[in-house]
Amino acid sequence: MGFIFGIINVDKTLVKEKDVYTLGNAVKWDGFAEKIVMGDTYGVGYCWNTSRNPKAGIYQNENLTVVCDARIYNQEELLAQGINCANPETMFANAYQKWGERCADRFNGDFSVVIIDHQQRKVVLFRDHIGVRPLCYAMSGQKLIFASHEFGIGKSRLIPNKFSEKYFLKDVSSFFNKDYRLTFFRAIRKVIPGSVLSVTSTSIQVDMYWRPRIKKNKKLALTSTVEQLREHLIKATIRRMEPGIIGTHLSGGLDSSGVAAILADNIDNKNRLIAYSWSPDEGDIEVGGTNEKGMIDDFVEKKKVNIRYSSVTESVSSSSFFSEPEFERMNIELPTMKMAQKDNISVLFSGWGGDEFVSLSLRGAINHIVLRFKLLDLYRWIRYFGIKSTLYRVWNEVMPLILPSFLCDKRIRQAKLVRFFSAFFVVRHIPSFFLNYKKCIFGWGNRTGFMLRLLRNYHLPERMDSWTLYGERYGIEYKYPLLDKELLEFWFTVPVKYTYQTMIPRYLYREAMNGILPDMIRTRSNKHEDFLANRNKLRRKEFIQEMVQMNSTLNINTSFDFIKSDVIKDILEQWELSERDQLFTYASISQLFRYHALYQKYISPQPQPEKSDDAEQKV
Repeated sequence: MGFIFGIINVDKTLVKEKDVYTLGNAVKWDGFAEKIVMGDTYGVGYCWNTSRNPKAGIYQNENLTVVCDARIYNQEELLAQGINCANPETMFANAYQKWGERCADRFNGDFSVVIIDHQQRKVVLFRDHIGVRPLCYAMSGQKLIFASHEFGIGKSRLIPNKFSEKYFLKDVSSFFNKDYRLTFFRAIRKVIPGSVLSVTSTSIQVDMYWRPRIKKNKKLALTSTVEQLREHLIKATIRRMEPGIIGTHLSGGLDSSGVAAILADNIDNKNRLIAYSWSPDEGDIEVGGTNEKGMIDDFVEKKKVNIRYSSVTESVSSSSFFSEPEFERMNIELPTMKMAQKDNISVLFSGWGGDEFVSLSLRGAINHIVLRFKLLDLYRWIRYFGIKSTLYRVWNEVMPLILPSFLCDKRIRQAKLVRFFSAFFVVRHIPSFFLNYKKCIFGWGNRTGFMLRLLRNYHLPERMDSWTLYGERYGIEYKYPLLDKELLEFWFTVPVKYTYQTMIPRYLYREAMNGILPDMIRTRSNKHEDFLANRNKLRRKEFIQEMVQMNSTLNINTSFDFIKSDVIKDILEQWELSERDQLFTYASISQLFRYHALYQKYISPQPQPEKSDDAEQKV
């Protein structure tokens, strides 16, 4: 557990101790403890929830200073290569001295690391391959400021806080291509997962240290693929188990249920395992949709595990929905965190990300088949799914490569976004609003390329950032075994044809889970998410209604003079929206409120000279 932070003057001027302590206090949640180590030209530290032992640490010798927040899962392999595995910070120091900047690729784990190389006069920052542990930085002249989250740097006020319109535009609407490096603050950037950021007094360089090795194993048979996948899944999950009470997400879906099943089969004492479901218990169902509780009950009966169900009433509570707007990404998780805290849970397992790799559905398959001219597979596909379904998939997966994306994406309508902003703001950002071409995630016919684009879309670490930062507050650390580095590297050796040739979505994962996951879940044909969507819609609606009662729509333009508060007010008062438009409207308006709250909290109300985002330092 823990956050890391620090200030390093790369020009070797003295660092003010007061500034380092100011940064540490800004990064901490209330009640956290901290440890700080000062040098002449640097000050680094970490803080942690005192209800848990810290998993961050600092290593120092005459050549290096290392501060890291890390959990390493391949210690045996590293030990065999001569690495001292006394603790993570020592491991990274040894590895850096032996292999240099790209030492990060030798590790399988969840980590964010900052290394000060005193001899070469540079600073190296890197994160784990997928981005489980967050890390941000800012440059102020020759001063490097880093922390686990951007709002800690912003709260410290050690650099001028200026609002990034580019981030705002890309974050408010899913129509835009997002740049994961951007943050709410113009000067603060996120370190990209799987990359090394090297900072000297004259340059900042970024190098991707982890690119999955795309070498298909043509000798791999279908049956052996299933067997090896099962072994990797079990190994990745067991590696992440720790002493004490363990929590796990449990839905009626394949991914979280699969992880929960492996835990249940391998834990030494079932009383150490508690499952948490987003589905509400009976008598607490207030929203429409398919409740998966029946499947969960079947799982619990077969696996003999304890279960905690969510409460719709509690989770819809508007008072806590945006009480901490900084990290709001997946608000449905907050009630789970609160329940887990009461149960003294320190580790919470999630199946997040599985459906993009090891339990990949048939998304992108028709694109691969059509554009790779797999005519026999196309014939089999049409026979299995029918011509109508096939044409529908072609329209959604192939046509976005040919037509402008806004003509193909039925979920987003530019007019519904533009109406919230003044004409001057829209004109100033014409390229973003009307000339932006959203890249098609499916690509030109290679399904492996599709998975790599999902990886580099960085929506996985977006959610993980939120859960990590909030989780620390409640003393909870999240584990994502389906995103394990070794597991993903194996997955990219699997022949593409095995991922779709049976025409059964997630076939390999289903077969790997045979005998582990109860068949009611393992063999289900679809996953209904209408209940979850309706519940999110209800949350946002109640929050917006509360904001209206507080008269917030009348002063939101005190932060953003380009937002039409009167339009928002009219929409909320009349509320003549079709059912299909409501969720998008709820999300857009609540995001505007969120940005208003952030602006009021972090950005100085005094007018500041405007600076175009195009003039920002590009890294």
